Amino acid sequence: MKIAPFAVVLLAIRAISAQLQTSPAFEVATVKLAPPREGDARLVAMDTDPAAVRYTNVTLKNLIAIAYQFDDRLIAGGPGWLDTQQYDLAARLPPGTPKNRVPAMLQTLLAEQFHLAVHRESKEQRVYFLVAAKGGPKLKEAVKAEPGNPDVDQVRGDRLPISVFRGRIVGHAMPLASLAAVLARPAGYQVVDRTGLAGVFDIDLKWRPEEDTKGDGPDLFTAIQEQLGLKLEPGRAPVETLVIDRAERIPAGN
Repeated sequence: MKIAPFAVVLLAIRAISAQLQTSPAFEVATVKLAPPREGDARLVAMDTDPAAVRYTNVTLKNLIAIAYQFDDRLIAGGPGWLDTQQYDLAARLPPGTPKNRVPAMLQTLLAEQFHLAVHRESKEQRVYFLVAAKGGPKLKEAVKAEPGNPDVDQVRGDRLPISVFRGRIVGHAMPLASLAAVLARPAGYQVVDRTGLAGVFDIDLKWRPEEDTKGDGPDLFTAIQEQLGLKLEPGRAPVETLVIDRAERIPAGN
């Protein structure tokens, strides 16, 4: 059975249209060049409204890191202003949309507003392997939510399970691969989970930051071993980076 050329074109247009329609997007969003600000004005995220997100004094690299859930140290390439030009972003989510859809919506927005194009590359480099310490893990397995049990927190899709502070990581129902990911910044290198432990855990890891010379408490490596029964071992492994192929400085809506 032969298909007419017009029918082929029509099918292709429908396929592209369907793909565009399924791309997650904000209900409405604005991105503007941030005006000059005095003093030490830094990135601010206004995330208290469940139906909206707002960022001020944010660089495009910051937004890319949020959108692709990438450590910004692993974002390579792109123009020089990627780290310096600041923007203000305000967006409203479609009704009933959970906050965990924000990164995917940001990807769509960055492609539309900045004509952003990226690709991923993998390169072997120094890492830390997260493994079980001598004596075995000291992990608290997360309590599963039970319907009708008011004493158990319900794990909701719109609530982020990880909070990262200076010298502390708190995680609820957290897989160890996620713990490894957030340990990368304080450890100084990417961390790869090699514990072989499945499941999810409640984590409350506290340590003395390296720059806090007058503080009390263990350093990061000691804290991981004493509090979690795990340890970081140096090694080499492929690490994925996000490479910027194209980005425009002025948002399309400006």
